[in-house]
Amino acid sequence: MTVGLILVSHSADLARGTAELARQMAPSVVIAAAGGTDEGGIGTSFDLINDAIGTADTGDGAVLLYDLGSAVLTAETALEFLDPDAARRIRIVDAPLVEGAVAAAVTAQGGAGLDAVASSASTAGLPAGDAFASPPTVAAVEETIADDHRHESVRATVSVVNPLGLHARPVAALIRSLVGLDVLVTLGRPDAPAVDLRAVLRVVALALRGGDQVEVVATGHDAAAAAAKVTALITGGFGETPDLPRRIAPAAMGAAPARMGNAPTGFRSISHPAPAIVDAVLAAVPGAPGLAIGPLVRLDRAPRQLAGAASPRGADLDAGREGARLDLAIASAAGRLLAGNQFEVAHAVLLADPELRAAAQPAISNGSSDAAAAWWDAVGLTADRLAGDPDELVASRAVDVREAGAAVLAELGVVVDRIPAKLDGAVVFADDLGPGEVPVLLERGAVGVVLSRSSTTAHAVIVARGLGLPMILRAGDEIGRLAAGTELVLDGDSGTVTVSPDHRTAEAIRGRIIDLARAAQLRTEAARGPVYAPDGRQIMVVANIGSLADAKAAVESGADGVGLLRTELLVLDRENYPDEDTQIADLTAIFEVLQDRPIVVRVLDAGGDKPVTALDLDPVHNGFLGVRGLRYLLAHPDVLQVQLRAIFRAAVGHHVSVMAPMVSVASEVLAFREAVRAALESLVADGLPHRPPDQIGVMIEVPAAALAADEICAVCDFVSIGSNDLTSYTMAADRTETGVADLLDPSSTAVQRLLDQLCRFAVASGTPVAVCGEIAGMTEHVLGLVARGVHELSVAPVRVPIIKELLREHAR
Repeated sequence: MTVGLILVSHSADLARGTAELARQMAPSVVIAAAGGTDEGGIGTSFDLINDAIGTADTGDGAVLLYDLGSAVLTAETALEFLDPDAARRIRIVDAPLVEGAVAAAVTAQGGAGLDAVASSASTAGLPAGDAFASPPTVAAVEETIADDHRHESVRATVSVVNPLGLHARPVAALIRSLVGLDVLVTLGRPDAPAVDLRAVLRVVALALRGGDQVEVVATGHDAAAAAAKVTALITGGFGETPDLPRRIAPAAMGAAPARMGNAPTGFRSISHPAPAIVDAVLAAVPGAPGLAIGPLVRLDRAPRQLAGAASPRGADLDAGREGARLDLAIASAAGRLLAGNQFEVAHAVLLADPELRAAAQPAISNGSSDAAAAWWDAVGLTADRLAGDPDELVASRAVDVREAGAAVLAELGVVVDRIPAKLDGAVVFADDLGPGEVPVLLERGAVGVVLSRSSTTAHAVIVARGLGLPMILRAGDEIGRLAAGTELVLDGDSGTVTVSPDHRTAEAIRGRIIDLARAAQLRTEAARGPVYAPDGRQIMVVANIGSLADAKAAVESGADGVGLLRTELLVLDRENYPDEDTQIADLTAIFEVLQDRPIVVRVLDAGGDKPVTALDLDPVHNGFLGVRGLRYLLAHPDVLQVQLRAIFRAAVGHHVSVMAPMVSVASEVLAFREAVRAALESLVADGLPHRPPDQIGVMIEVPAAALAADEICAVCDFVSIGSNDLTSYTMAADRTETGVADLLDPSSTAVQRLLDQLCRFAVASGTPVAVCGEIAGMTEHVLGLVARGVHELSVAPVRVPIIKELLREHAR
């Protein structure tokens, strides 16, 4: 007989799922799940717990684990009704439910006694600095060793053979090999503290990899036999291949481009030569994919002065009244924008800039301009100053200032609209666009856009991709100097514009556009079904979203769910950090659109290039290498707790998982899991309806996490690769600095090798691995990712049908 295990949870699904996971590690241990109420609701049940105790305790006792504080009260009540001898055989342990269950089950599988199993569970969730320094369970485990053999020991030092080393699966195999033996085994690095073999996560935390030396010490009656078994398994490699991870063939993933000698020589921004029309073709930068043909229509810049709005001196202008009108207009526009999408919210914050308002005051005070004219002049001056900045990201915000300023003008009764009422299939040329202008262009008939400047990260470009409006960037001024009505062919995939194609070519392009539209419709219809890899695995193609509109687009595109809900976009530019109820309302609206599709919510990723206004982040302290992402949240647990509570309350009736950003080491994962547990416990204590997360995962965005993925996989339910940041950190290239933009290539050898090793670690540990960075939507990389074992690709909604079609074709 062995020690049993009782899992008490407010959720029946969580209790059953944890029990099943533990049984995979310890098939001989009796594990009883007591989840939910008698009626199947959220809560705990005296009767279910009582039955579970009777099942799990077969004579050697049982360890009882629980998820939330109120569950222990029900468990203690159940113990009070037991026979005193039976009650003494039940140990209630305060430990993380999942980690504690796995550690306790494996320890029980090895034949340890009640104290040892309880001790193993109680230390399972502790961070490395507290739990892994010494083997506190040794004394407890020694109770299973006969007194007269307690000091018999065998010591051996061997090399780890398998490259992934002693991760959870090999450790479980070692423990199972000792079933029935009267022995205590410890493992450790030479000249370093050893840990009890039965403490699985302690052993994993030793980070013993292929080629490392490990000291095995077996103590007890069966010491010699145990040492022989353990050393044989370690030197045999546990059946894992000793080969180092190999790169997938370039044919499957796209070869990395040669770049020897092409690196920039300094840190200055590289000036891009103005594109020229050569042989009727202008080559620029792809912005949003797609093919279009139509007559050229130029959009003039919004007027710098408002005709008729300025008044001569001496006119009856009341400075106080005009100032008050402007203040009211700014407040009204900001309020309206705050209720819109993330880009409109960003515009609202621009309006809160006191310098912008102050710049309009002199003209109002001296009576030379009314509120509208003074304001618009201030907006123009500010936008021009931004547009002249050598930093491309700063310069691209100029159009946002103008668009935000126009919203205030509208409140003052002045409409600035430079877009013609009817565009009738035109290709539009503009210096730049605001994000709010993109949907207007589509509504009025535009089929494509050529911008003389802009960048791939500009708000308008992001909106165009989402809406499927073909666009090219940095085209210079030559297209703008062509005669209005000149026929243009725009290829948003290649970034080219063909000028005045001959009749035959133009008709061929129109025919191709019709064919592409039909194919896109068929792709979208087909995307509503599942897709599979050649080996039979279902590959989930899900969506990256950040708003209610994105959620609707994801459903329409046929996404299987959401792999990344960027919650920072819901709060990015709000002046005040939203309270729990506000966050619940935002999330509920999104969850309702997604219905029963799985949703992965990433908790707040503040810092770096995401300056959440309400949190007053410092650009250095909270910069790319500073306290950002999960680091910030762990340092500000109040912010994290409010968000987690909101997520779990909004999750009722939905399948929601949570994911932490910017993780570097396994101890951060454990801290995040503890925060999840604390949030759930607080909701139970408050008696509020909620649903625990289906899974708890983390982002792999930094090389440290990728290289130590085995340790991270040991303590989380899934990992998701953020290829954008992973590429940036690997190449030491700031994503917002155009001077190093050519280094931000996921095809680079370094990034590809990291992906190889990371996926190898995840697959070997049985941890699901997803990709939510841009690489997941790149057709040249998708098959390589799937071949590595990736099970989920999270992409922009518009890319879902394309990626599903590619996967289907490859599976045939």
